[in-house]
Amino acid sequence: MKRKTIGVLLAGVICVVSVAPAGAVHVTDIAGLGALAAATAAADVLGSEDVNAAPPVQDAQSIGFRGLEETVRAHNQTIQAFRKTLQGIENTDLDGQFFTQELQYQAQKSQYQAQAAIYRQCIDALEASGNTDDPLIAAQIEVAELNLKMCEESIATIDKAIAGLDDLQEEAENELEDTYASTEKQLENAANQIVVGAQTAYAGIITIREGIETLDRSLAALDRNIAVVEKQVEIGMASQLTLENLEQTRRTAAAQRETLVKQQTATENQLSLLCGNTANTTVKPTTLPTVTDRQLADMNYEKDLEAALDNSYTIWSARDEMRKASNDYEDNVTSTVDAYEAAKLNLEYAEESVTNSFRQLYLDVQDKKRLLDEAQAAYDMEKKNFDVDALRYERGMISKNDYLTAQDDLAAQEDAVRTAEHDLFTAYNTYDWAKRGYIGSAA
Repeated sequence: MKRKTIGVLLAGVICVVSVAPAGAVHVTDIAGLGALAAATAAADVLGSEDVNAAPPVQDAQSIGFRGLEETVRAHNQTIQAFRKTLQGIENTDLDGQFFTQELQYQAQKSQYQAQAAIYRQCIDALEASGNTDDPLIAAQIEVAELNLKMCEESIATIDKAIAGLDDLQEEAENELEDTYASTEKQLENAANQIVVGAQTAYAGIITIREGIETLDRSLAALDRNIAVVEKQVEIGMASQLTLENLEQTRRTAAAQRETLVKQQTATENQLSLLCGNTANTTVKPTTLPTVTDRQLADMNYEKDLEAALDNSYTIWSARDEMRKASNDYEDNVTSTVDAYEAAKLNLEYAEESVTNSFRQLYLDVQDKKRLLDEAQAAYDMEKKNFDVDALRYERGMISKNDYLTAQDDLAAQEDAVRTAEHDLFTAYNTYDWAKRGYIGSAA
């Protein structure tokens, strides 16, 4: 019994330490130091297998949606790696490479020139000997002349290669510029995916948090109902089965709440990593922005579609493939025009696909605005009903339980408005990303 009691005390101390908020005075900094030391000593007696080590408390940082993209782009490690990749391409020293290549060619040329001079001297010496009729001397002269010719041909080949270095360097510079532009576009799209992923996680955390709040109200309402039914069971107005069903409903709701809390923690940690933080730091989103009437009024389908088509990565990628296919055909890399024609068809499909997706995104914003207006109208009506119930409660015409139920109904309708606002913002934000050239796979 004593062993169990010590274990419970130790668990309580660990719990207090683990939930201390960032920046708060730690339990070991004050009088609790003695209790913690005693509990630690008890743990040593019991053995480490009886102690569950909790993960370290994370530092929590608040973050707003407006600054989220800037934070991710500035600190996300993958995006930082993208920038280093581009910097590596940009810092490629073609002048140095081609200068080194020319030096190597000149060195080879000097070697061949030295060998050629030796062969000439040999030929001159053999011819000056006056024994050119001697078959052996004649054969030596023939071999030397053949070697001299090979050296001269090698020197001519090197001279031609040196003369072509300028053209090769210009071609390499053009290819490097093309590589940089293509890589920059691809990495920009990949970075956009990371930012959108962070924004999606941010909105998901807000949704989970509101789901927890809704469950909290449901649990409070269930607790009230359970208390009423318990009284009813006592006086025979309700069955025990009815009470057990309510209690089971509450247990289910409580389990759902625990699941949401864990999902919230996991998503906050995921978002924190996307923001470039270490595992010891988590982030706490504040709120989602609301879409203003001005933003909705500024939406212009034709103008916005033009921007989406101009900025679209999908269209750029298809156009780039067509350009490469065209270059390959002109350079006789491909034997037919099939590859080029296929790339043209793919570009046309990409343009139609982006146009169709953008139209759906535009209509989705309009639809979400309509649903928000309907939710707001329903809330306004529910608010009037609640005001009546509040007045009736003040006059003693309804019970407190009925009043609290009316309050919950109003809160539920307020949740519906908030959900509709979030849905509108998500639709508008997706539309805005499409204008910037990024349309997710779900669009």
